[in-house]
Amino acid sequence: MERTSRWHLTDGKWVNSNPEGQWLDVPNALYMARLLATPGSVPPLPGPNSSMDGMPLNPLWRPPLELLFVELHEEAPVARSVSDLGATIRMERFVPYFLEKFKGKPTYPGKNNMYILFPDYGAYSRYATSVRERLKLDWDHILYIKKTRVGESIGQEQQLFYEDDRTENEKSTHFNGSKDHILIIDDFTNSGGTLFGAVKLVKMYAGGSEQINVSIFVSHLVATYDPKTVEGLKEKLHELGKQCRFFTTNSIPLTTDMLKGDEQATVIDISDFIADMCS
Repeated sequence: MERTSRWHLTDGKWVNSNPEGQWLDVPNALYMARLLATPGSVPPLPGPNSSMDGMPLNPLWRPPLELLFVELHEEAPVARSVSDLGATIRMERFVPYFLEKFKGKPTYPGKNNMYILFPDYGAYSRYATSVRERLKLDWDHILYIKKTRVGESIGQEQQLFYEDDRTENEKSTHFNGSKDHILIIDDFTNSGGTLFGAVKLVKMYAGGSEQINVSIFVSHLVATYDPKTVEGLKEKLHELGKQCRFFTTNSIPLTTDMLKGDEQATVIDISDFIADMCS
């Protein structure tokens, strides 16, 4: 987690809708970055007066440090967190890489029948430009859902929207259940609730068709780090039918190892991507 959220206790329940909430979530990514980037102190005298690598102790030398974050939810705060420590932070996104791979599949339906759907406007704002660059889709093929969040309660408006010339428009036409393919993208998920809710909304826009092809890609399968949550996610995926497929990276092996062998799920090895970023 890299966001700070304020929480408040109301009628015995925790809610994060109060901007003056008395309790704060701890933004772990910020502190982890500083922990990794902070140089160690010079040993107090009497102590070593030389180093085995011949590098100076005062001021203490260390190798150049670069931290690579892949698909971080909130990039700006972490990028600034070690600006005073001489470290370099790189923010890389896996989604454009995945889009290139997805476009290269033999089953890719082409520009006219391909749609990208984001389960909230935040994801849309992060990735819409990448979709345009990689897939060359028209703006009315890049969609999003409006989401509301109060504490642990998440709601979705049962409408699809797109932006054209910075003007919000509601999608008024239906999907073609036999030709169109909808790819739903997000950076991470816990329960998969918003993602699967998006699938149901897609089917509604396809006139209730169960045959429309839907794919879900999520960069990090957090699933509350709980095997039971992963099993529940798999059950929901299977309930949606074999026309719905799920893609994720193995950035969290604890959860993604449980998807291996599932005919509707594909786990992508992130190591090749990281190797490319570091080469």
